[in-house]
Amino acid sequence: MRIFVDTSIILAFLAGQDDRAKDLMRKVERHEITGYINPLVIDEVIHGYLRLATGLSARRIRKLLARRDERLIKMIKGEVWPVLKLFTTLPLMAEPGEIIEFIEEYGLMPADALIALTCKQHELDTIATLDEDFKRIPWLKVVP
Repeated sequence: MRIFVDTSIILAFLAGQDDRAKDLMRKVERHEITGYINPLVIDEVIHGYLRLATGLSARRIRKLLARRDERLIKMIKGEVWPVLKLFTTLPLMAEPGEIIEFIEEYGLMPADALIALTCKQHELDTIATLDEDFKRIPWLKVVP
């Protein structure tokens, strides 16, 4: 089974917050599911996890990363990278008009429109997410 895995699932798994996320990630680890992400999900997961794990603001994290803070780099390499490397990363290719069309047609935020567009471009009809907004897309099955 081929599934696009949204940021919400990966962050819930990393935080140990949701049994559905844990179950899905186990299936990805055992290769029962082929999980896909895109560069936007990578960005959101790294940023979201650093904020979640440290309690720091985005501005503070930016300053620490600019100084190559060893603690943050260690968190990314030791905690986030082992999870992200379980997925196949799909390229993110979108024209502004396509993004705007998805925003208008499905009532999505720009980041969610990019994710939906990635699914459409790569013929993925299932997304694992905790985000209810994707349920407005009739051709996209939302799990768990």
